[in-house]
Amino acid sequence: MDWIFVGDAHFASGDGKRRDHFVRFIKKNKQALHTLVIMGDFFDFWFGFRNLAPLKKEYSGLLELLEGLRADGVRVIYLEGNHDFCLGPYMTEELGIEVYERSAEINLDGRRVYLAHGDLAHPPMSHRALAWFLRNRVTYGLISLLGPRIVIAVAKQWSAESRGRNMGRSPEIIARLRGFARQKLREGFDAVILAHSHLPEAITMKKGKGEGDYFNVGNWMREFSYLRYNEKRGFSLEYYKTK
Repeated sequence: MDWIFVGDAHFASGDGKRRDHFVRFIKKNKQALHTLVIMGDFFDFWFGFRNLAPLKKEYSGLLELLEGLRADGVRVIYLEGNHDFCLGPYMTEELGIEVYERSAEINLDGRRVYLAHGDLAHPPMSHRALAWFLRNRVTYGLISLLGPRIVIAVAKQWSAESRGRNMGRSPEIIARLRGFARQKLREGFDAVILAHSHLPEAITMKKGKGEGDYFNVGNWMREFSYLRYNEKRGFSLEYYKTK
């Protein structure tokens, strides 16, 4: 049975082909799929409003896909990103998805693995302040009062600008994530899996007297990259062929 790790799809209106590719990819792998791990920024914008109707309409096909996976016994883990956060009880209570706000630790056949989207991995002060502002209870209440239609319109513009910057693959972000992974490996993890940089990576790093692995799942926008774990073959960074 396989684990599949995927992130930075930034699904939004007008991305039909990318969305269709993902649905086909999951259906193709479903029979052997044990766990799907979503590494954040799967949705270009998702905030846990009290009224989720607009988001459910926007992402109906993807939500039905996730619901179908859970109904068939596939485990789904979701690491919140910087474009999808405050996911709320809908994901956990109605869809049965395991949601983690910052990070998670899993055990894969005796290997201790650290998971996170990566935006909060040693972030600059400006990003740390923005994350605190967006995720605190007061802001959550204010955003909920504005309602999803207004906030989604603003968020789409912000998302497009942010995504454009990140697709440039900032050397600073790449270096920061690699440094963070190296630190976690030194803390005793055997593997670190991140996203956020949009750059697919598989790097073996030294840690003490041994070695550990750093993986970045890349993106489902240009490379259509993902990470697979199989109990016999281990980890492999792979690419979905769209043609």
